[in-house]
Amino acid sequence: MANPRLMEPVYYVEIQTPIDCVSAIYTVLSRRRGHVTADVPKPGTPIYIVKAFLPVIESFGFETDLRYHTQGQAFCLSVFDHWAIVPGDPLDKSIVLRPLEPAPIQHLAREFMVKTRRRKGMSEDVSINKFFDEAMMNELAQQAADLHLQMM
Repeated sequence: MANPRLMEPVYYVEIQTPIDCVSAIYTVLSRRRGHVTADVPKPGTPIYIVKAFLPVIESFGFETDLRYHTQGQAFCLSVFDHWAIVPGDPLDKSIVLRPLEPAPIQHLAREFMVKTRRRKGMSEDVSINKFFDEAMMNELAQQAADLHLQMM
């Protein structure tokens, strides 16, 4: 049986900044799960252009954070670029989420799912029994057993 995964939108971010602020931009992006794809000088100017990807959920407050760490010298432009898989398994019940503590990167999918279900007033557990009746579950189990025997 396949494992479900969560997808998240990702922005392409282009930041214009003086050369002395580039290291601060790397720091701000890395704290927000972003990563730089290129940093190139703009010909004929003292400006560098930093190109990066940043998950949309991490973009809230990004521009303020960026301006704070660069003393207002950096300017950014964000546009949707692609969808990416959120790290981790959203159905892994062995993951314990602690309140007021950021989850490790490999637990993000579980954290997103649990927080969304709590916010909507739903239980934290997701069971396939809610989506299939007993006859269908028995049929799937039989097909899995038959497939296993064929492979031996």
